[in-house]
Amino acid sequence: MILVVGAGMMGAVIARDLSERYEVTVIDTSEESLKRVKGAGTFNGSVSEYPDLEPVELAVIALPAQVARRTVEFMLERGIDVVDISFTDYDPFELDGIAVENGAVYIPHAGFAPGLSNILAGWLYHSEGSRNIEILVGGLQDSPLPPMNYRPTFNASSVIDEYTRPARYLDHGTVKIADPLETVESVEMEGIGLLETFYSDGLATILQTMKDATVVEKTLRHPGHLEKMRFLRDMGYFSDERHSGTSPRMISERIFRDLAGNYRDLSILKVISLDDPDKYFSCTDRFDESSGTSSMGRMTGFSASSIASAVMDGYIKNTGVFATEWIATNRNFFLFVLEYLKKRSIYIKWNGTQIM
Repeated sequence: MILVVGAGMMGAVIARDLSERYEVTVIDTSEESLKRVKGAGTFNGSVSEYPDLEPVELAVIALPAQVARRTVEFMLERGIDVVDISFTDYDPFELDGIAVENGAVYIPHAGFAPGLSNILAGWLYHSEGSRNIEILVGGLQDSPLPPMNYRPTFNASSVIDEYTRPARYLDHGTVKIADPLETVESVEMEGIGLLETFYSDGLATILQTMKDATVVEKTLRHPGHLEKMRFLRDMGYFSDERHSGTSPRMISERIFRDLAGNYRDLSILKVISLDDPDKYFSCTDRFDESSGTSSMGRMTGFSASSIASAVMDGYIKNTGVFATEWIATNRNFFLFVLEYLKKRSIYIKWNGTQIM
């Protein structure tokens, strides 16, 4: 049995997908959120209130980062394997001892980016010998939408974090930090057109597992958007300083949430070996008209459910923390993920040619 903890946009996609093969229950404290769940059982409450964890083999955590850790620890302490899509602001390897002690595996950052991006970077690093890797990734609308030339495709707070959180990257194995909005570059993406990039803090465990490499992640946006974000940030609209019980950031998050919607979005991923630019993975996915599922929901949800399915099917025997980039060291596990995504019409290309 699988527990999906969190019935948000991503959790609902994961639960629906996994329920085609496994018994799945979704846990959430919001009855309203649980209404979006299709094809799986539901439980309205917290994980500590769930009546019987004995049959649970795996938990998929689809919670905001600020509350995910205690849920991850709760599951690991009970010997339950964990696949976690949240972007953790702590070192996930801190939980290695708890996982090993209880015979469980913990796979953090198991979504789109970090997640699938790490898996593909891992292949370049481990199988192709690449030591200079660039990840280009973005979730955006088909065309620029006013007033920001962008609408959030995931949690508004996490979107603002991308513009305010220092962007860590690797420079010959040394962790360095960049101001995310200091350097904005233009890039031509095949089939999309001209986009802008900025440094983003999405390498996650790669910062610890590729100690002899240079690896950067850059996020993609439509032209003009980043100039607006730099203005808002520099003017203090992303500040946490409270005035009369609120803060500029809280107001900005509310505005971002109000601008969000079920727009037809697209997701772009390109992972390049800069040692040999002819070696690269690429993927472009779009809003699914038939199901009404956003591309960001598909890329994040199906990446997570592919990893969860592989764990359930015995592709990993490890206990402790298992970084997503290590999936590429197991060819069968790696191909399982790509085939799983292909069956859901997410096509990964290698050097411009579709894999499998």
